[in-house]
Amino acid sequence: MSKYLRLAALTGVVFLLALAVSFGGKSEAAGGKVLDKVFYGDTWTWPMEAGILKHFKRGMFFVPVQDDGAIAIIDPEKPGFGIKLVKTDYVQPHHPWIAPGMRHVWINFQSERKGDHDAIGILDSQTHKFVKYIKNGINDPFHGAFSPTEDLLISGDIDLKGGHVHLMDTNTLKLVASIKTTGKRTRDITITHDGRYAFIGHQGYNPKKGLMGSVDVLDIKKRKIVASLGEGRCRSGKMSNNGKVVFYSCDRKDYIVAIDTKTLKVIGKIKVPKKSRPFNITFRADDKYAYVGLLRIGKVGVIDVDQLKLVKTLKSGKRTNSTYIHPYVPLAVVTNDGTENTVSVLDINKNEIIYTIETDGKGTHNAAWSADGRFMVVSNRLGDSATVLRYDPSDGKIKRVGKAKIGFGANGVQWAPYFSGVKFLTKTNYKSAKN
Repeated sequence: MSKYLRLAALTGVVFLLALAVSFGGKSEAAGGKVLDKVFYGDTWTWPMEAGILKHFKRGMFFVPVQDDGAIAIIDPEKPGFGIKLVKTDYVQPHHPWIAPGMRHVWINFQSERKGDHDAIGILDSQTHKFVKYIKNGINDPFHGAFSPTEDLLISGDIDLKGGHVHLMDTNTLKLVASIKTTGKRTRDITITHDGRYAFIGHQGYNPKKGLMGSVDVLDIKKRKIVASLGEGRCRSGKMSNNGKVVFYSCDRKDYIVAIDTKTLKVIGKIKVPKKSRPFNITFRADDKYAYVGLLRIGKVGVIDVDQLKLVKTLKSGKRTNSTYIHPYVPLAVVTNDGTENTVSVLDINKNEIIYTIETDGKGTHNAAWSADGRFMVVSNRLGDSATVLRYDPSDGKIKRVGKAKIGFGANGVQWAPYFSGVKFLTKTNYKSAKN
């Protein structure tokens, strides 16, 4: 193995081997057996099994159209991108989350006080019909994460009165518990590889009472908050691919808190430029580096994970948001959630921004890759469209394919394959499923 790693390093693609391991789908978690269901989606929790799904060449992207109350379905290989709009029963659909098994797309509705409600919708990725709405009792259900070891989604709520996590059974499609946290407006959630603990970020803030909401640790089995870590509004978080550490951005204090997932202790505070407001975080698959959007200064921060230190900042665009990495692509896409209509392309071998791509609207809020790394869809939050991109391995570039006009307020993005012959995709049946 070392011989091949040395060869890969000489060619500048050593990270791809680590990506194949991190995203290829391990069968065992530390301390618990991983679900048999195949998983591929950006919910901050391992595993992400692109290796199993890479032969599913036909797929579609799901994009909530927040201002128009619809879910857009985009097929990048159909004429006109095969756009289909599915109307929702509630206003302001915000983010989609594809559950293990790749059948159900869970969608939260961030009403932003435009008709408050407490609903989460479940859309069938193959029939394109809503099968159920779940009410959790608190307005503005928000980001969520799926457990690697059981049929469970844990989501937050960002209503001004919120401060809970909601546990939902992804098999029975029922709410099973709501648990009060120590902070306000629960946001990003990450779950340990053994399925035991969930880390919970908060974005509550009261300038008169001070900062509200550090990182809570939930013992999932006991359904009890067992620790509260970090200072201030620690809202945006990710777990390393090896599951050893979680990073959360404490944006009002200008640092990122690093937490050991076994000891549940803070092992470092990574300082970022003053008032840069660190935001969303992504780990490179070999866990050598992590990338953070520095919202207020329009830059990507590069973090050395071993040193727990910011080693570089790269100019990107206004309100730099998230970095999107794929296991078979040596480039990443950085979204700029401001008034520019661009995304930035990051060479993750060199840790340099190498060019920008013009999009079809401003506010490039979110993006997602297809499992085979051929296509990406970028949502343009401040416009009426999404932008379809494609990675071309012949010249090693990401290129714009075209505009998908879907409606105003396009937000999160998730990908799912077409499949038939099975109800859910599993590690046992995926080879027999038709694409």
